[in-house]
Amino acid sequence: MGRLVLPLGAALAIGGIAGAYLIPVLTAGKISLKAYVGYFGLIVFIIGAFLFYDTTPKGQEKKKKAKAAAQAFQESVKKGAASGEAAAQGVQVKSWGLTRIDFTFYGVEFHFNPVWPLVGGFFIAALSAFLGIGGGFLYVPFCTNIVNLPMYVVAGTSALAVFISMITSIFTFMFVKGTPVDFLFIGAELVGIATGSIVGPMTSKYIPDIWLKRLFVVLAIYVGIGYTTKGFLGYSVLPGL
Repeated sequence: MGRLVLPLGAALAIGGIAGAYLIPVLTAGKISLKAYVGYFGLIVFIIGAFLFYDTTPKGQEKKKKAKAAAQAFQESVKKGAASGEAAAQGVQVKSWGLTRIDFTFYGVEFHFNPVWPLVGGFFIAALSAFLGIGGGFLYVPFCTNIVNLPMYVVAGTSALAVFISMITSIFTFMFVKGTPVDFLFIGAELVGIATGSIVGPMTSKYIPDIWLKRLFVVLAIYVGIGYTTKGFLGYSVLPGL
C-alpha cells in the first residue's frame, strides 16, 4: 500500500552500514557492555517521554502534516480502497537531490535532507551493534520527530534500515571478529520475527496513528525498565531482557 519511503530507508541504511561495521571492529572483545546497559535504559525512557509528548494535544499541533496524512490513510482503510488505488495514494517520491528529497503520502507533501538520515543511521546502527539490539525503536522516534512522518510509513521504512544494518553487524561479528553464534537460538527467533513481520503490517493499518505511538511508548517503558535494572542492579526485573 505504498508505506515505504525508499530514499529515507536507503539513507538510513547507508549510514547504518558504516556504524554497524565499525563498532564491532573497534569494540568487540575490548569493552564490557555491562557498564553502559543501565544508561541505555535511561535513554529509552527519555525517548518514550518524547514520543508520549507527541501524542498530547500540544505535541499534535506541531505535526499537522503527519496528522493529516494519517487521517487520510485511515479514511482509505475504512472505505476499503482497492490495492491499486491505495498504492497510487501511498508514498510517491516527487524529487531527489543531495540536500532535499520530496515525497507525498495520501496527498500530503513531506521533505527531508538526506544528510540527517545518513548521520542518524550511523549513530543508531553503531549503538545497536554495540549493545546487540535491533535498533528499530531508535529509528522510529528519529523518523517521527526529525522527518515528522506518520507512524504508518515509519514501520516499513525503519525495518529496511534495521534489516541492512543488522546483516552488516552480524557479518562483521561472525566473519571479521570470529564471534561464535548460536544458530539454534537465531532460528527460534526467526520464527517469531517472520510471524510478527506478517501480522504487524496487516493489523497496524486498522490502529489509529496516535495509538501506534502510545503502544510504542508502552514498549519503551518496558524496555527501559528492563535495561535500567539490568545495568544498575545486575539483573532485569522483567522477563525477556
